[in-house]
Amino acid sequence: MADTSGGPAGNGETRALLTWVHNTSYDDLPESVIEKMRIYLLDTLAAGFIGSKLPWAQMVSDVAHEQGGAEEASVFATERKMTISQATLINGVMVGGFESEHVGHTSHPAGTVMPAALALAERDGLSGRAFVEATALGYEVVCRIGDAQTGKVETVRGFHNPAANGPFSAAATVAKMLNFDLETLSAAFGIAGSHCGGLTEYAWDGSMTKRLHLGRASQMGLESALFAQKGFTGPATILEGRFGYFNAFSPDPKIEKLLEGLGETWLLETLNIKAYPCHVTGQGVVGAIQQFKQEHPGFDPSKITAIHMRNSPRLMEKRFSDAAPTNEMGAQYSLLFTTAVACYRDLDDPLQYDESVLEDENIKRLAALITTEELAGAGDHGMSAEIDITIDGETHTLTAGAFRGSLANPADFADMESKFRRFSKHVLSTEEQDRVIELVRGLETIADMRELTALLPGSGNGSVA
Repeated sequence: MADTSGGPAGNGETRALLTWVHNTSYDDLPESVIEKMRIYLLDTLAAGFIGSKLPWAQMVSDVAHEQGGAEEASVFATERKMTISQATLINGVMVGGFESEHVGHTSHPAGTVMPAALALAERDGLSGRAFVEATALGYEVVCRIGDAQTGKVETVRGFHNPAANGPFSAAATVAKMLNFDLETLSAAFGIAGSHCGGLTEYAWDGSMTKRLHLGRASQMGLESALFAQKGFTGPATILEGRFGYFNAFSPDPKIEKLLEGLGETWLLETLNIKAYPCHVTGQGVVGAIQQFKQEHPGFDPSKITAIHMRNSPRLMEKRFSDAAPTNEMGAQYSLLFTTAVACYRDLDDPLQYDESVLEDENIKRLAALITTEELAGAGDHGMSAEIDITIDGETHTLTAGAFRGSLANPADFADMESKFRRFSKHVLSTEEQDRVIELVRGLETIADMRELTALLPGSGNGSVA
């Protein structure tokens, strides 16, 4: 039996964080935060629509449909509604299952906050204003937990960061939407802490478990709040306690980061937004190649005889350097293989990055040609690269620096509108896309979020995949 002598550790950090959540209202949100939530919601919807086309999402959806239940909430590209718990799980898998959603602070709030919030807002007919308030707080909570836990939760202990911290984000969001008092909010948070998990063993063989993690985290956070609403209790020191989240999951937590600048500095404003369906470290490189192809309409990748990359140290990490991946996830993580895919495929359409790339002899040949060295003095948050592409004896140098959507080059609503149209075109008609964009642009003025969620199923009149 564990030694519990001495009681809980810490200085009431969980209580302080949740007191802030409880006391903060929409009127306390800076306009810049409100605008970010519009951008993040549209990005989440983009990721969800493209994720709905993928096999693992269909598997999870099939299981939920076989279980049955009340028709309470909408699912991407699905005619029938599901229970709020099922919809949260399925939509979370769709949002977080194809390396397409925004990320940062060792968190993926698009897939952990938004699915639960959309489901509950639809069931209860909540306003856009209430939606913005709750999701902004859920985002900020998980960004702060992410910084305090440090990335070592994943790199040392082997827990997938957003699967571990994600339940807290959904619990805080749902609790705010349900107007919990501080004690019930604390209980929801305490319960959520017992649902943290998600192992990264998938990294070695490309298993689908990673695709499941964000949806499950969102679902568990939602259900934690629903349990608390019924009177179920959870430990009030779930973050800082001796056997709480930080001490159990992190070998070196920085608990002071949890409350640092709380209410003054909004960490949620510093997330990376992806334009392409690959790991964030590949975004700049893919963007540079896409631009090069547009500027050279006669570009023929079969004539490439060499590619040499000078990469920032982060891009040189082993997990991004597999030139011959055996599964789609490994390909999306591999900077070398993704570079080759970008030369041969038009990644403005994310569905071009499918399993067929693994058997494409041209892509495999090109990936094997790529050589690398470290780029001295690399900036841009560790994701800079210079790419020399040699074609018929002529070398072209491409620079991948601060990609659009990175911290140094933030994306705006117009950028998200472009991405949304690219990612949702296989499900939504142009008219449906226009309506979604219009609603999200005026998100805080929506009287009933069902106006937006009614569009999640789509008409099926999008372009053929």
